[in-house]
Amino acid sequence: MFIECSNQLTISDLNDVETKLGFNLPQQLKKHYLKYNGGVPVKPCYYAQDIDVETEIAEFSPIKYKNGSGLLEERYLDFINRDALPKKYLPFANDWGGNLFCIDLEDESVVLIWMDLGEVTERSVNFLSNSFDNFINNLEKCEDD
Repeated sequence: MFIECSNQLTISDLNDVETKLGFNLPQQLKKHYLKYNGGVPVKPCYYAQDIDVETEIAEFSPIKYKNGSGLLEERYLDFINRDALPKKYLPFANDWGGNLFCIDLEDESVVLIWMDLGEVTERSVNFLSNSFDNFINNLEKCEDD
């Protein structure tokens, strides 16, 4: 469940964004965004056992309709145009420090990219989940809540 979401999306809205981006969005992401357009997860924390990191999502970027923060499609194009992020990573959310939760467009896994390490290299990319749905389903309440 998500709160503070932006306007409800339609299939047509998603088609418009895919045209703007020049590629099809992953199906699991589209399904989620048709239900919740951006917003804040009620269970905002994710624990990545492999790297022993717990991180808290500040917000998911909305698509097409602004809700105070940047749009997913605008953020992606901005990062790509500035060569700040490899094209294969689609940022859909961020933590409180500005680090990015991204879908790898090649294999649809979810990664966390540490943006405060300077240029994005392999060492700043951390695998979190093998799919978007798995990532969403493994969000949990933060320990200090």
